[in-house]
Amino acid sequence: MENLNEEGMITEEIQASIEEKVKELRNADPKVGRIYPIVVYGDKEAGEKALYIAYFKQPSFPAFSKYLALAQKDVVGAMRDMAKECFLDGDKELVKNDSLFCYGLMPHLSQLIEVRQGKIVNLSKAGK
Repeated sequence: MENLNEEGMITEEIQASIEEKVKELRNADPKVGRIYPIVVYGDKEAGEKALYIAYFKQPSFPAFSKYLALAQKDVVGAMRDMAKECFLDGDKELVKNDSLFCYGLMPHLSQLIEVRQGKIVNLSKAGK
């Protein structure tokens, strides 16, 4: 696999091309916010290519709301819908192909809706 080094990790050239693509996408639309490049390793035995790379944005409020509503009934369908709405560029097979989506992309999509770090400040005083 020419896209992977001896340890099975993506090569420096692939890493550099991913970083360049993120810059390109950000320059094309500065309002896009955070961009998540997701790399999925293909299954050689199934005739797939070595790597699939796709770029996703954080879901908008309407997309996130739609995801939450759909997830109550169909988590996989909700995740696929969110992937379609957040897809920016790259290998569309990750969203369209059932196997690549379910067993490759879907486990990583939770990063798009990951909760930020925060803390509730307790203003009440003990004993009052």
